[in-house]
This record gives sequence, structure tokens and C-alpha cells, in this order.
Amino acid sequence: MKLPYHAVATVTISGILYMIFKSWGLAVSSFIAGIFIDLDHIIDYLRENGRPFRIKNFFRICHECRFNKVILIWHGWEWLVVWGAAAWLSDWNPWITGTLIGLTQHMLLDAINSIPDFKSLRSYSLIWRWKKNFDFDTLFPKMKNIKYRYIK
Repeated sequence: MKLPYHAVATVTISGILYMIFKSWGLAVSSFIAGIFIDLDHIIDYLRENGRPFRIKNFFRICHECRFNKVILIWHGWEWLVVWGAAAWLSDWNPWITGTLIGLTQHMLLDAINSIPDFKSLRSYSLIWRWKKNFDFDTLFPKMKNIKYRYIK
């Protein structure tokens, strides 16, 4: 899912959280987690393309799926389990719970919008990606036919 759509969804969800719970911590942490989870795309970009980092190239390469391998360290269902346990153990601390909500909404929106079929939901598992050697074409087989896709 593209950044502007994530931003709109995250602002909306964070706003609703604030209106319901009147908690700035819950709303702000949801917003931060819902947007900044995508910083892991920068790591993959730099790993495959090196420096210098150019924002225009970064968005083009991400949009055109120009990756041979995709690690996406923060995009993993496993993190939701960790943050869920942390929220429960902290008696639903607003900052931890907001982070859980932000990560969850981001992952669900990515999964719904990026994966052509639900068989590929496992592609958002860190363990699954690791077992498949982080190979983009294996993890997202339906995306390898995208117009701009290439292999270095």
C-alpha cells in the first residue's frame, strides 16, 4: 500500500482512538507505529541499491517492486504476537497498546492491498521469508509479472 493511503488510514484510526479513549498516548503511538513501520523498506533499498539514498529512486523502486530479496524486518506477523503479549503484560499500557494497534492496522492494510490471494499471507511472516531465503519472487509469486519487474 502506498504511503499516502497508509497516512490517511493511520490518521483516521488514531483520531478514532483518541475520540473513543481520550488518550494521547494511545493515539500518538498508533500513528507513529502505523507510519514508521515502513522504515524497514529503506533498509532493503540500501541493501540492494547502496548509497546515495535518493527519495525519488526509493519510491520508484518500491512501487515497481525492484527487489531480488525482501527482508522487511518490521513487517512480520510475529511482531504482533510480541506486542500483543507486551500490551497484555503491561495491563494495556496506552503507548504499547497504541503501537500494537498501529502495527496491526498497517500489516492488515498491506496484506489486503499487496497480496493478490490469501495464500500469500504467509509472506508477511519473518520466519516464512527466512525459510524462503527472502527471495522476492518466491515470496510474492503473483507480483513477479509486474510491468517493471527486473532481476539484476
